[in-house]
Amino acid sequence: AVQDACTHFFLANYNLCTELQECEDMDAKLLCELMRLHKFRAVSTSAASAADRSSSAAGGGGGAPGAGGPPNSPANVGSLPGPPVGLPAALAGGLVARVDSRSSFVVAPPGVGDGMVPKETLGMDLRRLLDEAIDPDFEVEVQDEVIKTHKFVLVARSRYFASCLLTSGMAEAQAGRLVIPPGTPMTADAFRAFLRFLYTGDDILSMLAPHTAMYLVDAASFYGLSNSQLKHFCELSVRASFNEAHILQLFKASSRLNVEGVRGMALDFIIANFQSVSRQPALELLDKSLIIEIIKGVADKFPQSAAGSVEGRQSPEPRHGS
Repeated sequence: AVQDACTHFFLANYNLCTELQECEDMDAKLLCELMRLHKFRAVSTSAASAADRSSSAAGGGGGAPGAGGPPNSPANVGSLPGPPVGLPAALAGGLVARVDSRSSFVVAPPGVGDGMVPKETLGMDLRRLLDEAIDPDFEVEVQDEVIKTHKFVLVARSRYFASCLLTSGMAEAQAGRLVIPPGTPMTADAFRAFLRFLYTGDDILSMLAPHTAMYLVDAASFYGLSNSQLKHFCELSVRASFNEAHILQLFKASSRLNVEGVRGMALDFIIANFQSVSRQPALELLDKSLIIEIIKGVADKFPQSAAGSVEGRQSPEPRHGS
């Protein structure tokens, strides 16, 4: 926070600060970063002013695209400069450009003051509610483990929980607890990762592992989430772990647990890489029904011409002894 405040002050008083003797003693890397930030802000302000003048000359409308409207309007977004090299990309005009991931400040968009504004901390604050179990009002029991949560997050993020908790006659609403049956394809670790996504969204990527993601591929549809982002994250995590040596065990486990999303991806991988997967000892340990399913899938992959050529072959005449 102190470094962010100093950065803010330096940029706001750039000309004065650069004339000080202490400026020559600064770390070269830090000084270069300050120079890039200053240049970015200067160019952004210049572009915004030019857009304002162009808008005034055009009379506020009727001109060509980019000639009218405020500097942050869609018509003028393309004319605004991009961020300096080394900073994350930002959309010019209406959005802010982050200084870096460790900073608690962001650069203000052009025309919105000369300085920085604090970064939002909503995700971190909500994660703290979950991690520290601050004033929870609902519990979820999975694998004999009780996880404390908050109704307002569950209801806002999941149609399944909204139905359970907002209907007073439901047992979960009356008991203040949801018990996930032991036979359900869900583990305590997987449900914690699911809750992390409900509370903080993208932050789940920092804790998502393939063996956990496997249980959450179908969670988005089962729990009635508003989009398939969680499914996308989990599919990426699971697919990245696929290899010929372990895919058959994963196919067997997902079939036993009825995790259809992972099961389908594993089967597709086995069929696409059957030449190498078929040499794995684990193939002989699969149930007969799974082996038949793999064989049918491989057969469906054969081109029609190849099948025809096989049917057209004639068996060699039997050789008779003289």
